[in-house]
Amino acid sequence: MRQHPNPANPVSPVTQFALLLTPMVISCFYLVYSLTGWILEGRDHLNWSLEAPEVGLYVLAGTVVYCVLVMAYARFKGAARYHPLNVSSIGHIILAILLTVSIFITVRL
Repeated sequence: MRQHPNPANPVSPVTQFALLLTPMVISCFYLVYSLTGWILEGRDHLNWSLEAPEVGLYVLAGTVVYCVLVMAYARFKGAARYHPLNVSSIGHIILAILLTVSIFITVRL
C-alpha cells in the first residue's frame, strides 16, 4: 500500500477544505429553510408546508449519503477516528435529522 507523504494528516488540506465546505453550505440552507416554517403565517405557511416534508427528506437523504461517503473516503485514506472529516460528518448528519424533525413538527402546527 502506498504511504501518504504526511501520515499525521492523510487528507490534503485543499481536499479537506472542499469536503468540509460542502456540508456547511447545505446545512446553512437547510437551517434557513426549516426555520422559515416557524415564522410564516397564513397562506405562505400553507404553501411552505405542502412542499417542506418532501424537500426535507431529500435534503436529509443527500446529507447522509454525502457524509457517509466523506467518512468512507477518510477511512480509506487512513484518517483517525476523530479526524475533522468524521466529526464534521457526524455533526451534519445529526443537524440534518434535527432540522427534518423540526420541519415535520412545523407542518403539523
